[in-house]
Amino acid sequence: MKRTHLSIVISAMLICPCLFAGAADTTEPDRDYRRAIIRPSLVRLKPGRQQKFKIIISPRYLQPAYVAEKVKWSVNNIPGGNKKLGTIDTTGLYAAPAKAPKPHEIHICAEVEAANNRYLWATVLIGNPDPPYKLIRTWSEPKESPTYLEDPHGIGLDKDGNLLIADRGNSRVMRFTSQGKFLGYIGLDSGREPGKFSEPRVVLTDSQGRIWVSDSKADEPRIQAFTHKGKFIRTFAHKGVLPGQLLRAHGMDFDSRQRLFVVDVDNFRVNVYNQSGEFLYSWGKPGLQAGEFNAPHGIMVDPSDDVFVSNYYGPTQKFDPNGNLLFAFAYADPPDGPLGFHSISGDQWGNVYMTVRNRIVKYNNNGDYITAWSLADPDDGPSWIAVADDGTVYCLFGGQNRGGAQVFAPQ
Repeated sequence: MKRTHLSIVISAMLICPCLFAGAADTTEPDRDYRRAIIRPSLVRLKPGRQQKFKIIISPRYLQPAYVAEKVKWSVNNIPGGNKKLGTIDTTGLYAAPAKAPKPHEIHICAEVEAANNRYLWATVLIGNPDPPYKLIRTWSEPKESPTYLEDPHGIGLDKDGNLLIADRGNSRVMRFTSQGKFLGYIGLDSGREPGKFSEPRVVLTDSQGRIWVSDSKADEPRIQAFTHKGKFIRTFAHKGVLPGQLLRAHGMDFDSRQRLFVVDVDNFRVNVYNQSGEFLYSWGKPGLQAGEFNAPHGIMVDPSDDVFVSNYYGPTQKFDPNGNLLFAFAYADPPDGPLGFHSISGDQWGNVYMTVRNRIVKYNNNGDYITAWSLADPDDGPSWIAVADDGTVYCLFGGQNRGGAQVFAPQ
């Protein structure tokens, strides 16, 4: 019986070795791969109090974790901090200011050259309240206007701080000032030819000011690139399920090497391209287990090149640049909690902003909940958000036969 059983197993391995690939995997671990974490990651302090922070280098293959010694500490990117925001010394000891600043959300920044994720952040809230955001501006386009937003889906910022809006309903991408003044169109309006749009979804700008748009063209490339002035450059990524192809291109973002990361809702994966539109690699598959995708919609790459992907039904997951899962957070919490995670954006400190129902929810880079706030009009649902370097949040909305933007500033 034993010989018969063994012969069956051997035959199966010869016929379909892929079934046993996991058992025979002899891949060498990356002994030089070093990730760092910051502890604690979220602290509430009273004015004048102190808190010690540390950087832990995670254990490598057959080696223990240890505390990093060479760390460059700063407060809101100010080396050593200052009197207004608080100070931090070379050992990571932070001293809160004597008076709570405005905003009272402070970012402890650490740079660790020894780690693959070079930049890390912790959040300090001076006092007890969650950080508030104030509505400072709202604008919308009337229905009779030629620039009326029929079904706005994506919002981004150009290199001059103007707003770029992808209007899926009118099949066009438009540029406005932050005050809502119309400046012109990107590309050649609606159509299937290169440089034209058919249900554009997301628009963003790279480090050189070029504008990138994810589209829904039938059987045509899904991504298009334009100059800052709106002149067509190239299109790439055909419709399909093969490597490098896209079914429903949605969220997009760039890493520090200017590689483009694109979420594909219907292929349940992330595709990565270079600046020329050449496909590099992808990861992901449908499912409910760790690292799998359940209708992925948004993507954000932080300054350390770690990648956040929001599943529409939750949770949001953080990966390293190669698609290795780090952790998950922002789980669905019905009936009153977060549900329906649509878009995701980030700021210079790696914070994560997401649109959920009629609210915007903010987490820090470590998945800690920071705050949440609602749009000014509860009938307006947030579609997409973009965050400027100064922390201003631009939220695109559509509802009540109108579309526009609401602008929030941290207080």
